[in-house]
Amino acid sequence: MIHGLGTDLCPPSRWKHLIGRFGAEKCANKFLHEDEAAYLLGGNRERLAERLAGRWALREAFGKALGLGLSGWSWKSLRYLNGKLWSEGNLSGLLASRGITRIHASVSHDGDIAMAFVVLEGSE
Repeated sequence: MIHGLGTDLCPPSRWKHLIGRFGAEKCANKFLHEDEAAYLLGGNRERLAERLAGRWALREAFGKALGLGLSGWSWKSLRYLNGKLWSEGNLSGLLASRGITRIHASVSHDGDIAMAFVVLEGSE
C-alpha cells in the first residue's frame, strides 16, 4: 500500500551560487550524510551543483511524502546512492512506527532543473 508520495524541483543554479559563496564542502556537509557528501565531492565537480540540487529535491520530496516537510526528521538520516534510497537511525524508527517498510526514489537533472520523486510503501 502507498503511504505517501512526494515530488520536488530544485534549480542547480541556486546550488552553483551557494557553492561559490560558501564552498562545496560546507554545502554538501550541511544536509548530506558524510558518506554521501564524500561520494559527491569525490566526483565530477562540474556536475556538483546539479547533483546537490537533486539530493536537495530528494529530501524535499521525501518530507512531502512523509507529511512533515523538512521538520521532524534528520536530513542526514536519509541516504541515496546508485539509485537506492534508505533511512538510518531515528528516521528508520519513525518510518517503522508508521508502517512504512519500503521507500523508492528517482532523481533526474536536465538543464537548470533537478527533479526528485519519492514513494513510501508499507502494509495497510
